[in-house]
Amino acid sequence: MAWAPRLSHLIKILLRRRDPAAAEGLFLEGSIEFENGDAETARLMFLYGTRLDPDMAGNFYNLAVATEKLDGNSPRTLAAWEAYLAAAERDPRQPQETRNKVREHVRTLKADPRT
Repeated sequence: MAWAPRLSHLIKILLRRRDPAAAEGLFLEGSIEFENGDAETARLMFLYGTRLDPDMAGNFYNLAVATEKLDGNSPRTLAAWEAYLAAAERDPRQPQETRNKVREHVRTLKADPRT
């Protein structure tokens, strides 16, 4: 069954209202959907989560993972990883080691002619 965002989430997104608690909820729900094999629904949840809290890098990271799973090496995937790196700079919870690995992955994607 396709996931539909709550009306309250959509209103906050449209009004550009931050809601870190809702973003965390979408992170958890998206993680469950991804683990259950529904990468498309998970990607939507992570995307909405990034809108509700643009400083929560975990949603950006998972959005990039889901995008890469669905789209492979594509410009959309590259953009998702670059958005994660920007968010990770604002989120002190993101380990430096993870950021370094993602930077290397972005370099690899940029070298691929498909991206």
